[in-house]
Amino acid sequence: MKADQIGEQDSLFRHVVFPLAFGGRAFQWDKTMKLFDEPDGSILASLAWERYVPTTAHIHAYGCRLASRMNADQQKKDKYREKDRRIYSGAYQLRADHIRALATTNGLEEVLSAEVIHHVEAGEIAHTDLRITLKRDSEFGLEGTKTAILACLWNACCGPLVHKCDCDQEILQHPSHSLPDAPSGPYRDMRPYLERLWYLLRFHVCSWLWRKKL
Repeated sequence: MKADQIGEQDSLFRHVVFPLAFGGRAFQWDKTMKLFDEPDGSILASLAWERYVPTTAHIHAYGCRLASRMNADQQKKDKYREKDRRIYSGAYQLRADHIRALATTNGLEEVLSAEVIHHVEAGEIAHTDLRITLKRDSEFGLEGTKTAILACLWNACCGPLVHKCDCDQEILQHPSHSLPDAPSGPYRDMRPYLERLWYLLRFHVCSWLWRKKL
């Protein structure tokens, strides 16, 4: 396995940001796991790879930075409104093998391949692309295919890992309270203690190496 290849049993996390992942105050999975149409006909979403968010604290720190960066971007564009403030609420977990299994799932014959690819973005070394390639001669409608893909991904999810960022502690009706339990149950870190220590050590070494490259 290459150094940046994502293993079958590796965990990936989808972070939930209010209000983007909600319809009003109601959580919506299709808004959380937003699937974007790419010019080459593939479908793209973003995840965070466990290798570079090796503990729950790192997972949540990633989410807090994500929401903060969104708010900063809105302020730069003079579009920031306090009522639409981006609030990180938690994350859901998927395994790489469950994502790749989309290509062999009954009822998703239009999916040619589903892959997770490490892709550093906006300085976040944990950022990962979820890329789904569809068969070019598929007779299925794109939106119907995306709905079926989202349903499969949701059924494979564990979580949520709920969280309040330090900057959001004063929010009484925090959107994290609205996150539903995932179909596959709560997230449990099943890695043995020594393996978790190894992940943490590797994370610090890799982070240092990435900073040296920047």
